[in-house]
Amino acid sequence: MNITTRVARKALFVALLMIPFATIRAQHVDEMIYLPAARLGEAVEAAAAPGGEPTKVTFLEQRDHHASIMVRRAQSGEPELHEAFDDIYVVQSGSGVLHYGGTYEGARTVEAGELRGGTIRGGTRQPLSAGDVVVVPADVPHQVEVEPGQALVYHVLKVRRGK
Repeated sequence: MNITTRVARKALFVALLMIPFATIRAQHVDEMIYLPAARLGEAVEAAAAPGGEPTKVTFLEQRDHHASIMVRRAQSGEPELHEAFDDIYVVQSGSGVLHYGGTYEGARTVEAGELRGGTIRGGTRQPLSAGDVVVVPADVPHQVEVEPGQALVYHVLKVRRGK
């Protein structure tokens, strides 16, 4: 199975995951947004290319209520918390750990509803590898950790919580 087919299957799986949320928190959408499998495949391949910065972030789509972002990490990120957005991670390649929950201490506000830095005390560490899908609800501190010499490529779908 080629990378484009795998990405398309994962996108369908994520879409099916979101059906219950869509019925509970329906929001007005002005236009349909389409991200073809070829575009996602190109973003995965570009993100997975070695070299360059330790963290590479490519915005595929960004709107007020959602965003589609491809991320490559060759080092751990800092802890973060989004007060209004759920994060849906679809791991494309590599391995890492998602550290989430616990007590979030020492964070700084980088913009309204967005906290970064500090430390997560306690919490849970969930290993991640290609094919995994994780939903991090709003208001849950989380951090992607990557071992030295490793890299993790993942697609993040950020969805604003409905009122």
